[in-house]
Amino acid sequence: MGNKRSQKDRGYITATEWRTEGGGYKDRSKLPFKRLPFNRCAITFTPFEEPVCTDDGTTMDVVNAVPYIMKYKRHPVTGQPLHLRDLTTLHFHKNDTNEFHCPVMEKVFTEHTHIVAVKPTGNVYCWEAVEELNIKSKNWKDLLTDEPFTRKDIIHLQDPLNLTQRTIETFDHVVKEMAVEEEEGEGGAGMSSLRNVSEDMKRALGALSSSESKAAFDAGGGGKRAEAQRLLMAAKQLAAGKAGGMTAAAAAAAAAAATAGGKSVVFDSHDASTSGPQVAPGADAGGGDWRLRAPERTRVAAFKPGTHTWNTEDHIEPEAPKRKPKYAEPGSDSAAAAAGAGAAAGGASGSGRQTPQAWYEAQGHVQWAKGAHSTGMSARAFTSSVQAVHTADARQMKRHDRNPSKKGYVRITTNLGDLNVELHCDIVPRTCENFLALCDMGYYSGTKFHRSIRNFMAQGGDPLGTGLGGESIYGKTFKDELDSRLLHSGRGVLSMANSGQNTNGSQFFITYKSCAHLNYKHPVFGRVVGGLDVLNAMEKIQTDDDDRPVKDITIIKTEVFTNPFYEMEEEEKVAAEVARKKVAMDEAAATGKGGGDPETQFGKWFSNPSAPGDAPKAVRSGVGKYINAAVLPVAPAAAAAAPPPAAAAVAPAALALAAAAADAAAMPLPAAKKPKVASSGFGSFDAW
Repeated sequence: MGNKRSQKDRGYITATEWRTEGGGYKDRSKLPFKRLPFNRCAITFTPFEEPVCTDDGTTMDVVNAVPYIMKYKRHPVTGQPLHLRDLTTLHFHKNDTNEFHCPVMEKVFTEHTHIVAVKPTGNVYCWEAVEELNIKSKNWKDLLTDEPFTRKDIIHLQDPLNLTQRTIETFDHVVKEMAVEEEEGEGGAGMSSLRNVSEDMKRALGALSSSESKAAFDAGGGGKRAEAQRLLMAAKQLAAGKAGGMTAAAAAAAAAAATAGGKSVVFDSHDASTSGPQVAPGADAGGGDWRLRAPERTRVAAFKPGTHTWNTEDHIEPEAPKRKPKYAEPGSDSAAAAAGAGAAAGGASGSGRQTPQAWYEAQGHVQWAKGAHSTGMSARAFTSSVQAVHTADARQMKRHDRNPSKKGYVRITTNLGDLNVELHCDIVPRTCENFLALCDMGYYSGTKFHRSIRNFMAQGGDPLGTGLGGESIYGKTFKDELDSRLLHSGRGVLSMANSGQNTNGSQFFITYKSCAHLNYKHPVFGRVVGGLDVLNAMEKIQTDDDDRPVKDITIIKTEVFTNPFYEMEEEEKVAAEVARKKVAMDEAAATGKGGGDPETQFGKWFSNPSAPGDAPKAVRSGVGKYINAAVLPVAPAAAAAAPPPAAAAVAPAALALAAAAADAAAMPLPAAKKPKVASSGFGSFDAW
């Protein structure tokens, strides 16, 4: 239905619809760009194993970069002239989950991370670490090796704001379709005559009989990757020799000796980037990959009985020593993840002394209250066949947390001087209570600041002194207390060191400068308010390669000046004592047994005057018969007419009656009441 519907319901599509919506030709300039990931080689687009880069940040695998540059002598991305000596070997670091990350901040690299490298060392960091610790602080030394460098030596491997840097469609070798052809093995034809041979055996035999393997034997073994590394090293040696004033022949000989292990190597002295080392005929072929070496009696590859594959497990390569991370965020190798190791080593300090949690509870500073929920033991026993029988549910016990409104103050005495710190107990009570309790029990006495990084921070609080120990008064670890009012802003900020979220123990650190990248990762709980000169002296102490101070910075003792938690505890004890006395008085008043307490006696007289056994006795008859005459005042006239004491003793009742009569006579008569005058209306307003 509708106007001109027959014209719209056509049985074909137009050329424009086919080009834009169908499968027609698409303009490649308008297609979504393909971005090369940071961990891929710019030549083969596959993950690299031994990365190298150029000065503009193009990352390649050395096994692909060396033959490409030697063949084309140009940059694979920009097309500019390029030599082997212009390549920089990169050193990426991986975390426990085998992911590339920054060794300083432990930030995992993603496609949105700004990644940079330092050219003299090849170490790879995130841009935030270099900007904060090198550029802003003007500390032009590598964060891992302390090797000096300049701002021009910073190579930007990946910049999220520069989208055109790693666009695959614009690469020079992609546009011009340039590639390095793979050589086919010479033993390919002879391999077809083998029968009942597995693919692994064909691959190994084919590699042994190829010209590539022979060249590897001549060059020293190791395969393509080792050969590429030797060529790159030789080019750099030759370039360094020329820069030092050596002749071309001498530089080539030095490079050959350094890379080929003393073999006779022939170099083309014209350009080290275009021709690599060539081993002279008859040279020894030792070293390299053991699977490609010449057969020896001690290294002959053997078959296992009943198998048809190469026994590649007979040779065990020596395990490379595990290198400890140079530096991570404060406490990244400490706190909760390692507090367990410290506890297993023997309590808080490895000496078997009482743990902080046990000490704090033994001192009576922890109070427990019944919670609103039950333990659920009876329900589990009812539904489980292995649970012990429980016929009654007990309430869950919850720890009574105190939240003071005051600050805490502690003095940390070191061998360099005193540090006075203020604790934010009113903002982060759990963290401050832990620190105050550890200071009170002497947990930090004798410990050292085991890590100090200039223009960053000093870390301590580990009784083991290795960064792998420490516990809290809540157990091994406790949760983070993060607040927007407490940031790592300024010098002298006191914060907890940890190895991740909710892994705080006993270790802490004091900042030498602002560290905005640590905000909301480490709980800030105090600041240094006195002794900044001591903090300056701590920062000036030299450190070794592991950031450990050469001269020990030892905490001699800690002195607590103000502990708001103990003050609240005393107030709670006083309030509990007052409540206990009030309950005892109420109980005594209800039972009528005062026990000689005047206050109790007073309460009993007015609250329960007719208690059994305590009824008042009449001393005379008439009005006031229950009032003792000894406490009544005596009128002057009655006192003058009173008989001598002997007579009073004889007739006390007569004296009492006479005194009462005298009192009644002395009392004035009551005033007569005025008669009420009835009035109507408002009357006169003169008295207003």
